[in-house]
Amino acid sequence: MSKTNPTAAPLETLTVQELQSMAAEAATARKRTPRPRLSRAARLNLIDQLSRWGGSGLALFAGVSIFIMIVIARNLPVRSAIWAAMIFASLYLCRRYRKGFRRGDHIASHPFRWRAYYTSTLTVVSAAFGAGAFLILPESVPPGGVMQTLALMLVAATGAAAFHLAHRPSAAAAGLPAFIAIAGAAAASFGLTPFTLGVLASGLAAAAFVALASREAQKRAGARFPRTTLLRREVEDRPTASKAQPSATRAAS
Repeated sequence: MSKTNPTAAPLETLTVQELQSMAAEAATARKRTPRPRLSRAARLNLIDQLSRWGGSGLALFAGVSIFIMIVIARNLPVRSAIWAAMIFASLYLCRRYRKGFRRGDHIASHPFRWRAYYTSTLTVVSAAFGAGAFLILPESVPPGGVMQTLALMLVAATGAAAFHLAHRPSAAAAGLPAFIAIAGAAAASFGLTPFTLGVLASGLAAAAFVALASREAQKRAGARFPRTTLLRREVEDRPTASKAQPSATRAAS
């Protein structure tokens, strides 16, 4: 004697309208993954801006580093050489990723992967730049020179983050490691003084400015490349309807 499925019997007693209402309730109760607010075209446009503007941020890191080595830390050749080796090695790798993407190499076909690689190398550049706050500022340096160096490095980190505002993680990678090192050097050299509090306040204000500018850039990219509202189901059904119409016309004739 065959056993029947106990869950199939109640469904057989339901009407078509009740089955349709159950299917509709199941469809509405299903969790849908939230769609990103920016379209793919808008994100690709922001990646293009990141690759174009990022070179200026890297050049700012290099220029300020060279100025500090030549003008401020000229009496510390060994420390300057170590810092130069750190920052220019990381800059070479970061610029190589950027040039390869702009030149249209193999990585250019994977823009989102390139953005992740570039952001990771940019973190190394910012950390190497911030390490100069400890390498070239020993106790023998007068307080005035320390203040000038830290202020100049803070301006460079802020400018580099601003040039990478098309992608918020990249902007944070360009500014945050260097800012942490600069604030730590200020606290180690002067303690909790108005200068240290000024460095912290300036860093927070710069972070707020970059965040607002990045949000505005994303809004402009979203307005320029909006998301399409055409459902894929409608696109797939259109050829079927167009094919069914000639067949129905031939059947009627």
